[in-house]
Amino acid sequence: MDYNAADLTSVLRTLSALSNQQPPPLPPPASLQNNPSQSHELEEEDSYEPSESLPHIPIAPTPPPAPAPTTSSQTRSHPNTAVPQPQPPNGTGTSEDTSTITTWPSALRYVMRTVAQNESIQQRIRWLMQRQHDHEKQWWQGREALLKKQASRTEKKKELDAVLRSVGAPVDENKQISTAEEDLAELTNYDAKVYKASKQMSEAMGAELRTLRIPFFTIKKTLVSESTTKSPEVARQPSGNHYDPGKQRLLLSHEELSTLQLRMLELLQDLCRE
Repeated sequence: MDYNAADLTSVLRTLSALSNQQPPPLPPPASLQNNPSQSHELEEEDSYEPSESLPHIPIAPTPPPAPAPTTSSQTRSHPNTAVPQPQPPNGTGTSEDTSTITTWPSALRYVMRTVAQNESIQQRIRWLMQRQHDHEKQWWQGREALLKKQASRTEKKKELDAVLRSVGAPVDENKQISTAEEDLAELTNYDAKVYKASKQMSEAMGAELRTLRIPFFTIKKTLVSESTTKSPEVARQPSGNHYDPGKQRLLLSHEELSTLQLRMLELLQDLCRE
């Protein structure tokens, strides 16, 4: 067959361009070295792909240490060099114990008396919420990018097959870039990594809220019952709490504690919104 040299050069240039669009393959992990049928799932590392252990949400920066004592002459010569220090949470210099708060009214009074009056704590909570929002946005965009990549694989194969046909090269019509099952497995793997990272972020935020002495995040373990849900008898009580006669305190179930923590987060979000 007599090919036109100009047309052949154009086709080869197109083939080269399509080939250069594909990132270089990465070596498969050890778990896939003995399973070639799965190794193509990791043929490239995309910028959206989360690592096996996504980074923890960083803890809010701690306030700077108090400045060294200055002499009266230094104070007069540098009146504006003192670093402002955050006020105590309750404004009285004493630490109120929030680990025994088990009811919403008590928690609400504490928060309105402390967090609502302390701009430093509000800034740290806003910082935490912004970091959470940034992470969730990044994970969602990564998932959308993965879906888009999967959808484009078929189109890229069609383009490549068309170029191969134009130069008389053989084309395997039955060969697929990836099957629906493989795409689903890839997406499930991504979701699992995001779930792991979200748990890490939740634990980091919980630790920060405990540092800030936010009610329901500092509660003593002895005030949480072993039951995960309310018993029928407790569910009929107005407060919905378990009562331990020996300890003379209300006990929260795990379900109730989770509900109160979520309610507290919603309150903090409204209270600290700029």
